[in-house]
Amino acid sequence: MSSEKVIIVGAGVAGLSLAIMLAEQNIESQVLESRQRFDGPTSGVRISAEGVKILRLMKMDAIGEDTQRVDLRFGGLSASFSAPKRDTSAIMVTRLALHEQLMKRAHSLGICVVTGFNVAAMTESADSAEVTSDSNEKVTGTLLVGADGVGSKLRQLLNSVQSSTKTYAGYLGVGFITRDETKIEMTLHNYPGHQIGIASCGKVNEAATNKSIFMWTHIRMPEADAKLATQASVEAELARRAERWSPELRRKYELYARDAEAILAYGPIYNGKPPDRWYSSRMILIGDAAHPYGPGGQGISMALKDARALCAVIARGFAEDDKREFQRSRAQESRALGEAAEKRNSKGPSSTKWGILAEGVAMKAVEIFTRGTLEF
Repeated sequence: MSSEKVIIVGAGVAGLSLAIMLAEQNIESQVLESRQRFDGPTSGVRISAEGVKILRLMKMDAIGEDTQRVDLRFGGLSASFSAPKRDTSAIMVTRLALHEQLMKRAHSLGICVVTGFNVAAMTESADSAEVTSDSNEKVTGTLLVGADGVGSKLRQLLNSVQSSTKTYAGYLGVGFITRDETKIEMTLHNYPGHQIGIASCGKVNEAATNKSIFMWTHIRMPEADAKLATQASVEAELARRAERWSPELRRKYELYARDAEAILAYGPIYNGKPPDRWYSSRMILIGDAAHPYGPGGQGISMALKDARALCAVIARGFAEDDKREFQRSRAQESRALGEAAEKRNSKGPSSTKWGILAEGVAMKAVEIFTRGTLEF
């Protein structure tokens, strides 16, 4: 399909990754993005070993920090698990650093990325698809891919009678980043009523001179309160929780509190369900537009795997059977991972010290039973 021109709506991980993979197959694409800028507060994300393999296929391998182990702390008890031995390791990286590298790779391949393009309408005919902006600019191609996230306009077009596909998960997600050169494997500290995670995440962006650490937690509250959260209210809650943290963890939080360039990101967390219809004759969904993924750390890896799978579908001719299998297989994986994440996060940590101790004993037993090796 080297003569095709693919229009991709959305310059996130899924959209840019697809454009890069298509370019490497000599398939032209144009990426349309509503945002004018991509900076601002960022958070850290974990990309699985499989996701890292895909980044390497796109010639993006010097990014983030390897994470080969997860340590779990329950007061005085701890359990440690290593991932199965592979030729690649999972990484922790900031969203901003990842997006910078994707944009850099896209530009090196001559991919056209148009910013400030607000989609007003999408149409398809027997042999083409067209996108119109709110300023009446028209872009036409042979295929149209909706990579425009949880509020996807293409998903709404393909599923006009379906209600919202996302529900509030019950808490505010909070992530904060501060400069720290210390190598820290992914560690989850459990305290009565909350959990706090920490890991090295590399440089915040390409211009940064120091590496950083990423810390994250959940603050359970009604959705209305989560929407009204402010930096002051979030930092007040973090300071209150930090009073109960171990000296080691509290020192890391104090680094953040003193760092004038520290970054705080927060917002309500939502779980999502895939829509019934992902594609039509000339249109198809990918990433969060197709399967809005809930909390659990797999969203970026899913976007990368989606892009690889859809690139193959397009390269083979965008056949009906291939589109159907793309939806079936990608929805199946998203559903399995999403349900597991929802179950894990809905439970939350124990509210008592004795409950935390019991969780620690249980995880220590798992460590012994698995000989310290676990898929994560």
